[in-house]
Amino acid sequence: MTKKITLPSGKIATLKKGRGFDLLQAQQKAKTSEEIPYALIAELAEIDGQKLVYEDILELDLEDVIALQAEISGKFTEAKATEIKEATQKPLEQIIA
Repeated sequence: MTKKITLPSGKIATLKKGRGFDLLQAQQKAKTSEEIPYALIAELAEIDGQKLVYEDILELDLEDVIALQAEISGKFTEAKATEIKEATQKPLEQIIA
């Protein structure tokens, strides 16, 4: 599944649905933990039909980078685990009655 957005510069970004592999690749390419979001953008985004490398993301207009970060971080806030509640056991008195 992909999503297309128009960046503030007018460029069109296509974002693919990420996988654990994409995050691992970003972590391996980033030199520090602060660089991981930029490397992840490079893994997930094409801009105007071009696949970019990590260093290309650093050269984008600031507004475009912020928009891409917001879009990708929004995916993380949507992807929350939900708790599965176990059925509670009834006391023995309720079963017998």
